[in-house]
Amino acid sequence: MTESERLKTLQLMYAGVLVDAVRQYDSFRILEEVTEKKRIEQELAARDQLARLGIRTPGELFTVLPEIFGCAAWSPETQGDGLRVEARSCLMCALAKRLGAPAPCTLYCVNPSAGMAKALTVPHKLTVKSTLWEGSSCVFELEPLSEAGEAR
Repeated sequence: MTESERLKTLQLMYAGVLVDAVRQYDSFRILEEVTEKKRIEQELAARDQLARLGIRTPGELFTVLPEIFGCAAWSPETQGDGLRVEARSCLMCALAKRLGAPAPCTLYCVNPSAGMAKALTVPHKLTVKSTLWEGSSCVFELEPLSEAGEAR
């Protein structure tokens, strides 16, 4: 097995473990509670995660993380001061649908991405326009926050 094949296998196994966790949380009726607690943890850890991964810009959120996790291939597009990213496939979403698990999107993608976007040197607000769970693509829009914490 080549190094590339090992990485792909590891990414697939990791996505499977995350999907199974969502399925288990849901079966114990604690998915919403876990999602909220993890959102808070993710926001608190975001600045350190950005530093560890060398992520400095909103665009790097959607290039560096996919290289590591191999879950979604994002296409970034600059929009004024902001950024629009779109993914037409997601390994975790496809696995969850195939296994009859609930949507993993908020717990493992939306909340971590929003937390890290907010923790960037120039904080950004992430708005979800669509997800692959409900539609044909995931679309997120990121816009810089003003000093008052509002989108510019």
